[in-house]
Amino acid sequence: MASKDDPGRGYHDIGGLAAGKVETETTPPKPWEKLSVAISNALGRGGRNFYVTDETRRTREQMGEPLYSELEYFERATESMKIILLEKGLFTEAELEDRMTEIDRRLAAARQ
Repeated sequence: MASKDDPGRGYHDIGGLAAGKVETETTPPKPWEKLSVAISNALGRGGRNFYVTDETRRTREQMGEPLYSELEYFERATESMKIILLEKGLFTEAELEDRMTEIDRRLAAARQ
């Protein structure tokens, strides 16, 4: 989990490093990003209390550098939530895949 360039720093720990120009323009959140936040709030400490912030931090730090670097902020948050809920047995990987397939099918049918 350490950075290749600095073994005392995790790959996710970029604080204080040169990062180039910081984009300050904001963009409106996508509908799925809003939904992800709503689900996280409903399942997290403020809602059903299935998980807490420390767990989301742990899963983000453990997802590995390739995946962490490939995903954007809301994608990391959603992946983290998925990992925790799978660990806690709220659903299985197969159940999640089946549900995603069903949603894809319904969306495709709605487009026709």
